[in-house]
Amino acid sequence: MKELYTNEIMSFAAHIPHIGAIEGAQGSGSAHSKLCGSRINVWLNMENGVVGQFSQEVKACLVGQASASMIGHNIIGCSKQEIAQTREIVRIMLEEEGPAPTGKWQAYELLIPVRNYKSRFSTVLIAFDAVLDAMNMALENKEVSNV
Repeated sequence: MKELYTNEIMSFAAHIPHIGAIEGAQGSGSAHSKLCGSRINVWLNMENGVVGQFSQEVKACLVGQASASMIGHNIIGCSKQEIAQTREIVRIMLEEEGPAPTGKWQAYELLIPVRNYKSRFSTVLIAFDAVLDAMNMALENKEVSNV
């Protein structure tokens, strides 16, 4: 487990952006890891199909906190498709030893050592799951409100 406690991973975990809740958010979502008890709640507003506002509450282990931080640093301006694609790349990175994401999501390469701890895979992915739930809700609410 020592390889999971690098300065870079600990720095992400210590600097989680967008903490708290958005009052009257268009969408909210939560996800948890049954194996370790990590839980992430998110709130967001969508503007023109992308995230315009985002906030989160993170009660997770170090890798869950780091993943939530990485998402928090990059989510503004993301579409649902981008988040879903990035989640799939990270899943493949962990489960199938695929390459880490590139571009603004490149920090996920720091979590490659999680490959050695299958019980932590879900903890890395729950932030994406919570975001996708919130995006689905926000997009459904927007469609309903335009009718």
